Amino acid sequence: MVDIKNNKINLYTNTDKDKFANKKIGEVFPNLVDQVYKIIKDKIIWHEIKMKERIIDKKFAEELGVSRSMVRQVLTILVKEELLIMIPRNGFYVREITEKEIEEIYDIRKVLETLAVKSAVPRNSNSDIAKMEETFNKAKENLKKKDTKSLVEIDIKLHELIIKNCDNSHIEKIIDKFKNLVNFYRFADQHEIGRARELYFEHYEIFKSIKSRDIESAAELMSNHIENSKKHILKNYNKYTYGKL
Repeated sequence: MVDIKNNKINLYTNTDKDKFANKKIGEVFPNLVDQVYKIIKDKIIWHEIKMKERIIDKKFAEELGVSRSMVRQVLTILVKEELLIMIPRNGFYVREITEKEIEEIYDIRKVLETLAVKSAVPRNSNSDIAKMEETFNKAKENLKKKDTKSLVEIDIKLHELIIKNCDNSHIEKIIDKFKNLVNFYRFADQHEIGRARELYFEHYEIFKSIKSRDIESAAELMSNHIENSKKHILKNYNKYTYGKL
């Protein structure tokens, strides 16, 4: 397992880990595009780089110990994923997400994920339910520790389970197109423990309906959950988008 902290390598399952200590990732791995992509993408989604902020390829190349061309390759991918924009002769910037865009995306999510959960409920296996229940139990313990980041993970896992089991590849493709933008606001919306607790219980109610195979209840709860999230994000738009979390 590889753990990247402060852009350094910690191969803590490797018996020879000492030889990797304090080395940059570019000094250890021959193929780094995926690692560089994940680092930069996570910095955007987890709000370490703010909206409209410029990304300097030379700075990241030096920090990570990779080439500028590799960083630019990753930045170009993130432009295609609509997390960045590229201004000719100026550089790459984190793309600003407008309030109108949030409203549109969440309205699309409400329609598609309500439809998805109706289809997914009878298709979820007992194994899927058991794994999801275990995840909720762990998340409940993390609530006590005020670990909000792990609560974002359960949010993502529940929605992914539904989409995976809805047996509709077109729904999956459409939702996948804007999942990065949704994740940007997922973190912001669950950053404070009070709001994270509210969302935990919203998700748990959806899960209970899925577990009991109650299609109509699961669909109604999903629709209400996404609508509530949309309203809360729009209410806190400036804080979530530009403020310090």
